[in-house]
Amino acid sequence: MKLQPWTLLILAASFAFTCRADESSALATLSDSTTDLHAKAMACDELGRVGTGKAVPPLAKLLADVQLHDYARDALERIPDAGAGKALVDALGNLKGDLQIGVIISLGDRREATAVSALSKMAGQPDTVGASAVSSLAKIASDDAGKVIAKLLSSNNATVKTNAAHAALKAAQRMDKAGNEKGAKKLRSAVAKSDVPAFLKAAAK
Repeated sequence: MKLQPWTLLILAASFAFTCRADESSALATLSDSTTDLHAKAMACDELGRVGTGKAVPPLAKLLADVQLHDYARDALERIPDAGAGKALVDALGNLKGDLQIGVIISLGDRREATAVSALSKMAGQPDTVGASAVSSLAKIASDDAGKVIAKLLSSNNATVKTNAAHAALKAAQRMDKAGNEKGAKKLRSAVAKSDVPAFLKAAAK
């Protein structure tokens, strides 16, 4: 049965109202100091589904909360508002250890192009933070991200170079799918010319 235009408008308006109501309820749950941890976690999940820019500030505050960090960053990954990406980028300099790594991963999963500059400052580290950063750059797979990855292929550290080679090949695959054959070719060529394990050079051909 084909729905009439006015019926579609009513359904759309009803859906929008429901989303606003759900967001308001979830935000109220987060702001209530008497709410238990489980309820707050479920509120974060709900905001990931229906949240707008209004949900970003309270979720951003929870990125430093060990118990709710994963729920908050997962919600920010899914909220399309540009402020969500900015909140994750801003959190990089304020978090350490697993919390920082979690945000790095979320930026990659979100394919947050505005994070390239911040991630580039970490990607050259021969540790878990560096590996996570270069992996996220591969997921972002923009031309700017590709340039950072390619530069890391000339690092003096073998671990950094190997991580960069893996990232370059993954980024090239994403670029191919996005129709950026030129960018993909540049990355594969950079891997083939770099001093990395033979199996990586072979994969770049």
